[in-house]
Amino acid sequence: MTAITELKSKWPQALDLTGSDKPCRFEGELADLVVLGSPPKEIDGTFYRVMCDPFVPPDSNNVPIDGDGNVSAFRIRNGQVDMKMRYVETERYKLEYRAKKNLFGLYRNPFTHHPCVRAAVDSTANTNIVFWANHLLALKEVALPYSLDPNSLETLRYDPFGGQIKSKTFTAHPKVDPFSEELVVFGYEAKGLATKDIVVYSLGKDGKTRDERWIESPWCAFIHDCVITPNWIILVLWPFEADIDRMKAGKHHWAWSYDRPATFVVVPRRKTTVLPNGWKEEEHRVYSWKNCMPIHTAGAWEEKDHILYFESSRVHDNAFPFFPPPDGRMPAPDTKADYVRWEIDLKKKTGSTVPDPLVILDVPSEFPRIDERFMTQRYDYVWLNVFIPEKSDGGKNIFHGLNGLAMHNNKTGQTRYYYAGDDSVVQEPIFIPRSKGAPEGDGWIISMVERRGENRNDLVVLDTKEFEKPVAFIQLPFHVKAQVHGNWVDAESLGTWRSLTKEIPDFVISGRGALEPSI
Repeated sequence: MTAITELKSKWPQALDLTGSDKPCRFEGELADLVVLGSPPKEIDGTFYRVMCDPFVPPDSNNVPIDGDGNVSAFRIRNGQVDMKMRYVETERYKLEYRAKKNLFGLYRNPFTHHPCVRAAVDSTANTNIVFWANHLLALKEVALPYSLDPNSLETLRYDPFGGQIKSKTFTAHPKVDPFSEELVVFGYEAKGLATKDIVVYSLGKDGKTRDERWIESPWCAFIHDCVITPNWIILVLWPFEADIDRMKAGKHHWAWSYDRPATFVVVPRRKTTVLPNGWKEEEHRVYSWKNCMPIHTAGAWEEKDHILYFESSRVHDNAFPFFPPPDGRMPAPDTKADYVRWEIDLKKKTGSTVPDPLVILDVPSEFPRIDERFMTQRYDYVWLNVFIPEKSDGGKNIFHGLNGLAMHNNKTGQTRYYYAGDDSVVQEPIFIPRSKGAPEGDGWIISMVERRGENRNDLVVLDTKEFEKPVAFIQLPFHVKAQVHGNWVDAESLGTWRSLTKEIPDFVISGRGALEPSI
């Protein structure tokens, strides 16, 4: 045993590369996964998820959000589940695969990359996976999308929408407006490294762009997520700053700033948007609160023609401690996190401060999801990853993993919890309606559960009518890294049904007693 412990790996020592966070680095397929219970037969489609999974040992200053994108697909029909996993073959992945070593240095800092790759597209396509306009899009906000085949997961092309918008970036959190049938998109640092340029536009179901609008950010901020209403998009700016001189000095792209507030940039979605009194036609407005990190949003809606509401998770300090402030301060281990509702009064001038948000769940919460058939409208139901208070030992928080799911009803104020079990953590939920016309929130939740003690994973299936009690566990025979994001695509949207795994041809019994392929 002593000899084993003395041997060294070429993989760096990092919290996101050890224990249950070890790289998976697997590509392949598994037919008919073991299922405990019975996934309802009405569930018919594919759950796509993507994780940060470095293929080659990364730079010693590796950060968790910079691993190669590895997509998992779970195709569910008649209670049977097939699985496929494959890397997104980005330009970066292919260069490093051929070299069999790391060529890219710090996250989003080309000055630290090997000189031979500084002109390459520096995207790992590892943050979100979205199906739109017949493209399965692997997204990373540092660049444009990669398009994948939804069945084979083969990487097809970069920038599938053909350069209609002269932007270098595309959000990892586009939003589908189900009423106008548009994908609402933004890109920040849209004209290049550390620029303040932001572009906002929509993509129709035909893949054509519309309502292009360019604005300038108040500073070069980290803009990960947004919300939409019928008339507005709200960009959520985190208190990080990008600095080109810092990058040239070989340091990180981002540094947290305790002097910056959480900031919300409100932009009309269309030129036809009816503007409140005082707004100018090409105006956008900037509002702020205090220093905090509203990480992910749920949804948003409009009231009284000039009031916008939206909900988000919130961490009261830097939730990305791998991008510290210049003085190196780390967030407190007991940093508070919760889930809140923000209010923005559009009649207030740009630069105004928003009121303190309403705390909806006063527990560590993340990855809120709604019934997205109601995106842009006021909704009742939201599902989140949470740390369940009754199961807490008092010493865990947003940095230590979340052990359950919450289903919250905004109308009644009731919150129901599913506890994943001891030594288990839960990843982002997705919602599947029971039918096209089902009432809001009536359906199923699917979420990945990491069984740390067993070093493997399950998919849990929950019925929203009896949220606390799973109807099925879909068992993976091995461990996969935590996803960043994932989404459900129903079978009808994908067209002709195809298995994710190899198909065996039909056979007939020949007269010689042997099996022969049928004709």
